[in-house]
Amino acid sequence: MYGEEPMAIQDIAIVKESVRSPNMIVALCGLLILFDGYDLIVYGAVAPALLREASWALTPGMVGRAASITLFGMLLGALVAGTLADRIGRRKVIIGSLLSFSVMMIGSGFAPSFLAFEGTRFLAGLGLGALFPTVTALIIEFSPPKRKAMAYSITLLGYLIGGILSGILGILLVQTYGWRPLMIIGGAPILLLPLFLRLIPESPEWLASKDRHAEANEIATQFGLPRPTPRPAADRQAGVKSLFSEGRLLPTLNAWGIHFCSLLLTFGMVNWLPTIMNKMGYDLGSALLFSVTLNLGAAIGLLIGARIADRGNVKLVVAGMFALGACAIWLLTQVDEGLQVYGLVALAGTGTIGTQILANVLVGSLYPVEIRGTGLGFSLGIGRIGGMIGPAIGGAVLGAGLAPQWNFYIFAAVGAVGCVLAAATLLYSSKAH
Repeated sequence: MYGEEPMAIQDIAIVKESVRSPNMIVALCGLLILFDGYDLIVYGAVAPALLREASWALTPGMVGRAASITLFGMLLGALVAGTLADRIGRRKVIIGSLLSFSVMMIGSGFAPSFLAFEGTRFLAGLGLGALFPTVTALIIEFSPPKRKAMAYSITLLGYLIGGILSGILGILLVQTYGWRPLMIIGGAPILLLPLFLRLIPESPEWLASKDRHAEANEIATQFGLPRPTPRPAADRQAGVKSLFSEGRLLPTLNAWGIHFCSLLLTFGMVNWLPTIMNKMGYDLGSALLFSVTLNLGAAIGLLIGARIADRGNVKLVVAGMFALGACAIWLLTQVDEGLQVYGLVALAGTGTIGTQILANVLVGSLYPVEIRGTGLGFSLGIGRIGGMIGPAIGGAVLGAGLAPQWNFYIFAAVGAVGCVLAAATLLYSSKAH
């Protein structure tokens, strides 16, 4: 009933040489996410040094423009890569993305002019944006059925570690060696390309969706995964149009809204929390410690939420985490006692960064395998618009001379909207498949 393509020699070699553990695939994906987190967040560490680059004579507006160009590249990369991963496979897109952003990060470090720097940052953004939805799809498809949320959450801790690493290296290197070494270090994944070429296999679910059942079953068996269930060709769809057919219009629009809200909250809080707390009367040291607390709260809350989500409640968990974040952020405008404030900031981390990570699992669950990459790519791409608006809100509020608490009022309202959107997926998620 279903045709089976002969396995290519190189595919057989990849299968036989792979480490036969889905945990290894999750770990490799976590390493990729770590580099992704480093390469995106490192810009905050090099921005002050860029302003001191005498030969370039940069203004804060120009440095900010380069950051926006990177985010725009990520938006485009996410939109294109998801569809491409559904057509040619997860593995090829991941390898291509790794190679692309590594080379462009090194190029940024050697840029002879600011124009060249902006160009390499845009191209690095394309690679980074392409990597994230593709790795997300691969993690979901290689994780054990009852541990998908936990596996993905542990992997995404690499993003936080990458951000911390960029900060530490910034402290150690920038004052003495300038900003260029930090960008060049961001290209280090190219040294690991042979490792990824050897160890990352193709997704069994994707192979099965292309009627390559012998390969799919072989890889699934070796990695201890259930064999993919063949779907009749008549039931399969591909391309962007499939995101809006068969009852998927509302789920797709809802997924976009969820990612818009979660990325707005994440980038808004990460970029502005220390400044907001400083404006509210906390000294700079305490304000920076709030940033650390936000990330720690995100990590702890994420692991707890993932454990609950793996029991079949990912939609309720994401809705609840949005609500928790909204309440915690609003309460930051009402409470000014030290320990209580730190506790609320930790809960806000759970409801912002933690929610964003589990939102990827929720959105991925709304689509069948043959359009999962497309669905995640477009949802994350649209969500990047929220990621760009979040930091802009903080700047606009403070620039208008409003009380810094207004940032929290706005972010709390966005969290409430996200809660409603996540809860709404319970109404029609069954139609998405």
